[in-house]
Amino acid sequence: MSKDLVQHLRYLGVIPQLGFVEYGFRIENKDKSFRQVILTIADDFFRKKDLQLQEAPDLCYQKVLVELGIETAVACIPLSLPVTALDIANYRGIHPTSKLRKSFRRPAE
Repeated sequence: MSKDLVQHLRYLGVIPQLGFVEYGFRIENKDKSFRQVILTIADDFFRKKDLQLQEAPDLCYQKVLVELGIETAVACIPLSLPVTALDIANYRGIHPTSKLRKSFRRPAE
């Protein structure tokens, strides 16, 4: 599979669990078959302020897109994927927190 074979990617929602949060996505292929992928984020990432709750769905969506881009017919996206510290660091590199954006000021000319 590749993202060329995917017709729709739909966010299904969030399900809080004990110790982690699940984010569900439905992938519909062009042949009308579908599959569901669940990404999990440990509560510690939210408690340590590594990630804000409102950022998590987008981070998960971006991770699914990356996984779709590298999957093959032999190596499909697993049904369950953990979000790691590296995933958050990569996301943070592209999407700095609002605190960082607000604190940036242009030097006086």
